[in-house]
Amino acid sequence: MKVINDTLSVAWKEIQLIAKDRGSLALLILLPLLIGSLTGGINVQLNPPGGTPDILLRVAVVDQDVGTPEAPVLFGQQVLQALEGIDELEVETVTSADEAERQVTAGEVKAAIIIPPGFTEMIYAHTPTEVEVIVDPAEPESASIVSGIVNQVVSEVTIWGEVKHGVYSLLEAYGPFAEAPAEVKQAIGMQTLGVIMTQLNELRQNPAIVVSSEDLTGAQIQGGIILFLAYMFPGFTVMFAFFVVGTSASALLSEREAGTLRRLLAAPISRGAIIAGKMLAYTLLICLQVAILFTVAHLLFGMPLGQSPAAVVLLTLVLALTAAALGMLVAALAKTAQQAGNIGMLIGFVLAGIGGALPLGATPISRAGGFIGILTKLTPHAHAVEAYYSVMAEKATLVQVLPQIGILLAFGVVFFLIAVWRLEFK
Repeated sequence: MKVINDTLSVAWKEIQLIAKDRGSLALLILLPLLIGSLTGGINVQLNPPGGTPDILLRVAVVDQDVGTPEAPVLFGQQVLQALEGIDELEVETVTSADEAERQVTAGEVKAAIIIPPGFTEMIYAHTPTEVEVIVDPAEPESASIVSGIVNQVVSEVTIWGEVKHGVYSLLEAYGPFAEAPAEVKQAIGMQTLGVIMTQLNELRQNPAIVVSSEDLTGAQIQGGIILFLAYMFPGFTVMFAFFVVGTSASALLSEREAGTLRRLLAAPISRGAIIAGKMLAYTLLICLQVAILFTVAHLLFGMPLGQSPAAVVLLTLVLALTAAALGMLVAALAKTAQQAGNIGMLIGFVLAGIGGALPLGATPISRAGGFIGILTKLTPHAHAVEAYYSVMAEKATLVQVLPQIGILLAFGVVFFLIAVWRLEFK
């Protein structure tokens, strides 16, 4: 009981000292909030959830289809309108195939799409036709994208010709229709075709079957920028949590240099209680730091918090304890307060980079194979980031992330034991 009381007393004294140093306190709280908000705002602005994607390719389109009185619907114009409605393309209409090819050669456009003369008539007559796509051979990726888009657009348009051919083939097989005057045949055929195409368009806009992605709990699976935010903000959180290492180690050694620690031992208070009390104070500071950053990330940027609040809370607590314990370990190894601050800053950046706390990809680097994956897992950062990402992006439960939490806690215990063993109070 005395050890607990001593620990709480030391923690309360340390909290009062932290509160008095408002400059450092504001830096520890506001710096991660500022960097996280700026980075999150830039990413959301460039990749808005559910927003319009950026233009990928600029293409030139030549529409040589003029149609005939017997073919009132201009399919060349429909292809052009469909291409203009694709967000990934910037479409420029040109008058001749030569001009379009010149623009491709000059690099002004990534591809030229040539709709041939008689395109509409050939579709109506169910005759094979083709839309030519001219691309720069040095841009194979662009060629693949444009060709895929054009194939999809043309397939939609040629449905009309396929349906018309089927309708007229069936009607011709019906005796009374075959004997009817030409204008009657055309009227019946167009009316039947119009009804079918109207139904097809209705089904396209309001499909009877909608495909959606859900996890095993029935929740919609999110992707894109939402998943990246579920990696980015926890990564920054872990990185800045370990920036407290330098602050706590420097503060402890400053007390040793001032003789305060010797007075605590004379109280008497055990070495373990002193270190545990200081760890507790900085643990609460880190928890506050994490709570503020996660709240802002969730409310302003829509970062998911997962479906297990208990996992987030326990993980944050263990993260804070581990970072605070590492601070005590640095204090035990450093000679002066200034040296401890420098070591803490260096550890913060180096371990953040190795442990994947800096979001350089779409998913945590701890999932990489080979030497990088092994090296990453040697840091507490990797296990913290992996656990946060599993909970927030993949909706993992507390039980599922207990291995990562356990490893993180083991780091903290080792740091604490070494600090108690090595720290000199005089």
